[in-house]
Amino acid sequence: MNQEAGKLHEDFLKTFYKLVYLAKIHQVNNPLLTECIGDFKKVAGRLLMDDDHITLQVSRGNIFIQDEKLLHRREIGKLVINIVQYFEKRDLQGLCFYPAVQEASDKEIIDFGSILNESEQQKDPLNWFDEQMDKRGFIWVENVLEQETLITEQDPGTEPLDQEQLRKAKAKESYFYALNSIKEVAEKITSQKKAGVRKTLRVVQNMVDLVMEDESIVLGISTIRDYDDYTFTHSINVAILSMCLGRRIGISKTSLHRLGICGLFHDLGKLDIPVEIIRLPRKLSNSEFDVVKKHTIYSVAQIIKLQAARGLKSKVLLPPFEHHMKYDLSGYPQTPQKKPVSLFGRILAITDVFDAITSPRNYRSTALTQDQALGYMLDHSGTDFDPILLKAFINMLGVYPIGSLLELDTGELALVIEAGKADDGTRPKVVLLAADGQGGYAKDGVVDLDERDAQSGVFRRNIVKSLDPSTQGVQPAEFLL
Repeated sequence: MNQEAGKLHEDFLKTFYKLVYLAKIHQVNNPLLTECIGDFKKVAGRLLMDDDHITLQVSRGNIFIQDEKLLHRREIGKLVINIVQYFEKRDLQGLCFYPAVQEASDKEIIDFGSILNESEQQKDPLNWFDEQMDKRGFIWVENVLEQETLITEQDPGTEPLDQEQLRKAKAKESYFYALNSIKEVAEKITSQKKAGVRKTLRVVQNMVDLVMEDESIVLGISTIRDYDDYTFTHSINVAILSMCLGRRIGISKTSLHRLGICGLFHDLGKLDIPVEIIRLPRKLSNSEFDVVKKHTIYSVAQIIKLQAARGLKSKVLLPPFEHHMKYDLSGYPQTPQKKPVSLFGRILAITDVFDAITSPRNYRSTALTQDQALGYMLDHSGTDFDPILLKAFINMLGVYPIGSLLELDTGELALVIEAGKADDGTRPKVVLLAADGQGGYAKDGVVDLDERDAQSGVFRRNIVKSLDPSTQGVQPAEFLL
């Protein structure tokens, strides 16, 4: 560790300890405390220029910042002893801070300091601390026992990942982290335990960053289909597609975060539907469908019970309630008020149906291809779906969306990876798939369907038809990420 980095680590430690000390003796708006919060954010910002998180850990009397052991210096000896004792009294091994700390309000940071201070007096300090963090919905800090890596660690001796590969790795790990976090929420709800949402909120924040950075990679990961985990993967895909559509129409980063949460929790009420109805291997009867229709109301009830800040919950209740109402209000639930469906509700209506009808289900072995799904939805524009939002959604995905499986007139199978050069979107860029001899497929080169033969001027390859990837045993995301 160089001298400059060591100085920065010491500065972080000093501002952190000063912050928790001042939070113990001063109230909000105290000038000293306000100045200290500004210093803390400034130092954190410098550390976050090179990393996507900051770790402060205590182990065997030593302090580690960013996994680097803090060098012993006489000038900071007392500070180190105080920090070690402070953490040990709270059964705390360490803390992890995320970029959102720079956007946290002074009150949030003071509340964090106060909770950390008060945890010492509790019978079970660490669990009490976690519960308080969950109640307030703080997503910018957590204890290191909860922390899960969202950046792929490379095997020693391998070539460093380039920026695109790194984004793909982050997207893939974010997806499965989201899957685990929403499963954890579901398991706690099913067991009638209090369910915190900080992990879920943080992964949405990571996904928003990825959407802002590289939409095509995030759209690629939304092609993941899992028959056994349909309810959970469907919720993640809806969240991703919703955030991408939200970005396309220009909503703010903060609103994208809320929209992603709405997507993840829009079907939470299905946990209250009898599992034998959810897993029926046939189409539902009218009476069974009436039971399933109640899931939108149940979703609201479950969101209310989550351990999260009231302000956040109040902002994400309505869209899950509305997502089956339809644009013309002919859907469900029927309400006496005839107000238009909210913007987020209209977005969820589009993304929910698109992912649902392109996914194999237990009552049907095949699904619509992505282009067929868009055609179906276009037929219901103005009734089921907001026509302007649907047009933006179709423009975003293209005629053949990323992850579409195509049969070419050369007899080859191809998977769409980019929209391609053609203005009408009918000649995308694809990766060719060849049988791997083990019942699956391997990549066999990347081509642009806009390529022509140099002599004849005729297109080298043409699309015969699109195929449902599940019928061919293809998981598109495996070839996109």
